[in-house]
Amino acid sequence: MKIKSLFIISIFMATLFFSVCKNVRASEVRGVTDKSIKVGVIFPITGPAASLGVHLAEATRTYIKYINDKGGVNGRQLDLIVEDDRYSIPPAIAAFKKLVYRDRVFAMIGPGSGSCLNVLWKHIEKEKLPTMSLVTPEIAFSPLRRYIFSVMDTYPGQVNVLVDYMIKDFKLKEPRVALVYPDTEVGKIDREPAIERLKRYNITPVTKEILSPASVDASTQIMSIRRYNANCVLHVGTITPTTITLLRDLRKMGLNIPVFGSWGAMLGEEMNAIGEAANQFYSVHAHSPWYDKGIGIEAMRKITLQYHPGTEKPYRGTIYTHAWLCNALLAEGLKRAGRNLDEQSLVSALESIKNYDTGGLSGPINYSSSSHKGNNSWKIYKADPTGGKYVPLTGWRTAD
Repeated sequence: MKIKSLFIISIFMATLFFSVCKNVRASEVRGVTDKSIKVGVIFPITGPAASLGVHLAEATRTYIKYINDKGGVNGRQLDLIVEDDRYSIPPAIAAFKKLVYRDRVFAMIGPGSGSCLNVLWKHIEKEKLPTMSLVTPEIAFSPLRRYIFSVMDTYPGQVNVLVDYMIKDFKLKEPRVALVYPDTEVGKIDREPAIERLKRYNITPVTKEILSPASVDASTQIMSIRRYNANCVLHVGTITPTTITLLRDLRKMGLNIPVFGSWGAMLGEEMNAIGEAANQFYSVHAHSPWYDKGIGIEAMRKITLQYHPGTEKPYRGTIYTHAWLCNALLAEGLKRAGRNLDEQSLVSALESIKNYDTGGLSGPINYSSSSHKGNNSWKIYKADPTGGKYVPLTGWRTAD
């Protein structure tokens, strides 16, 4: 009997020991407890990209609430902490420090611009902070950064697809391209692959014009575009409000030429609200608009309207889909990592995702130990002010 009792006590003590060790281990993982996982986000809630940050925050809060209402991930609730980078580097650095050192988050979504990520990526790697990036400058993904993931290709990929469409599909006769970009890190990141891709077609921009993200007037740039007799504009490294300024002033000054914008120009739906000025605007994007077709898009709308009834219109911008996907992939990684969660198990879980079907939100998502871009396909869209929507002109395509 004594031997049997000792055996039972030993089993109990061993069970208790491993249970205690498990809880101690969980408490040692930054931002993870037995009941919760802290997730930090850095979005441009204010500043020149505030109209985009509103949708980023709404999509993230809605998705996280949906996940938590379903019981969380593997029994843990997601504890969301939102910070504002104001689309500027100093606030992004301050937000990052707060999230990591004060709030002790386990994972992050953001930041809101390529310029900010260019500054933060080394710190993300140093702190081993699993991050779903909203932006994809080449330096943050090539060579591979272990803790940074995205849901779209790097910027050269989208620029290449856009230029190829402009030259090969649009069939503009004797193209005289005006290259318009902001004098920012993102502008420079997009500018160089644009110039290189044009060289493939033996085309050199007839003029290169700088248009600041905060610009409310583009008349100086348009006078130069007219002077050089450009018959199309390649507008890269931009965000929606800046492109709207360009389109409005082109129409106001009577210059009726097509404008081809990078993905940042299509993040909001405001473009379709400016009337005929948007009639010749084309853009590239890795994700589908709110009103497109597909089971993933329909699910996004249904869940969103469940929490925000009566808000179908005005349509949410494509940036909403972008944030939704970032949250969905982070949740999928957390689910695959299981209860024994730490930074390495999450990275390994994300890298196990292959041919992930987004239901039309984007092309299939693929991660591996050699690539964290997730997706390398894009579509070309045309603004349709009459219908108030972006119309897809191509299927998902990649740059050759």
